[in-house]
Amino acid sequence: MWSSVATEIDRWVLRSMHYRMPASFRQIQADAPTFDEVLAETAVDECRTPPDSVYAPGVRPVWLRAGDESILCHVRVRLSPDPAAPLLIFHHGFSEIPYYNSWRRIFRRPPGFPLSTICIQAPFHNHWREPFREAFRSVRRIYQTFAGSLRLIELVQRQFEVNGAAYTVLAGVSWGGVTSMLYAGEFGGVRAVAPLLSSPNLAQVIHDGATLVGEELPIAAAELDALLDFTPRCGFDSSRVFPLLGRTDVFFSPERHAAGYATAPVIIPRGHIITLYGVQPLRRHIYGVLEWAEMHPLHDE
Repeated sequence: MWSSVATEIDRWVLRSMHYRMPASFRQIQADAPTFDEVLAETAVDECRTPPDSVYAPGVRPVWLRAGDESILCHVRVRLSPDPAAPLLIFHHGFSEIPYYNSWRRIFRRPPGFPLSTICIQAPFHNHWREPFREAFRSVRRIYQTFAGSLRLIELVQRQFEVNGAAYTVLAGVSWGGVTSMLYAGEFGGVRAVAPLLSSPNLAQVIHDGATLVGEELPIAAAELDALLDFTPRCGFDSSRVFPLLGRTDVFFSPERHAAGYATAPVIIPRGHIITLYGVQPLRRHIYGVLEWAEMHPLHDE
């Protein structure tokens, strides 16, 4: 019974998310700028955000520059008393408001070892209307959302490792899992990645949302895949990737997304939305990945 309830909740949320996408996104064009171009023009505005400002406990504002646009984001920091403690960088799901909701639930029970953990806030997540109104305005805007998060992760990793953090592990739920895999593929330098209820194939989620509401997208499936299936960009040592999927997840179902990973994901008997509130399997998985990472340094460390 609970699995069918979880499935219906996922379907209802995915359906409502699809309806909330701006009309401009439904006019998808294949001539969007490349992700590389958007990432190249996105940077931390060091005039407004001194890089070392993120190495402190609490909520830290971070300003980004993207061309002529300024974007305000935040990182939420739990700093270990031990400067050499490993760093866990966590990224939230799309339209998760507040952005630290699942992070706060997961890390309510700290592990039995020193750990600094940071929650990254994606661009356009300062208000509940903002994610759809801004991030899904166009393919370029989706790229901007991911690119901004990658620059925040890059900043945080650099500052913590400069100050002595032994190594970095990434984890993220849903959209945050895509972000974590993108970062590992683009920048590397992390001991492990734990994409939770996620895969790099965002195009498939959009396909499935359109099918659920009986809508035909104005772009061929292959063209949408070329724009929003990030799997080819997420090349990273597969032995260091620890995916987790939910058996009844409608967003990232194992049937559609498990094959995107080189290693078999852990499958839990859960749906997508319910697991973001009953986070025990996510906590257990992340802490297991951290224990593995402790024993498996990178070759150049």
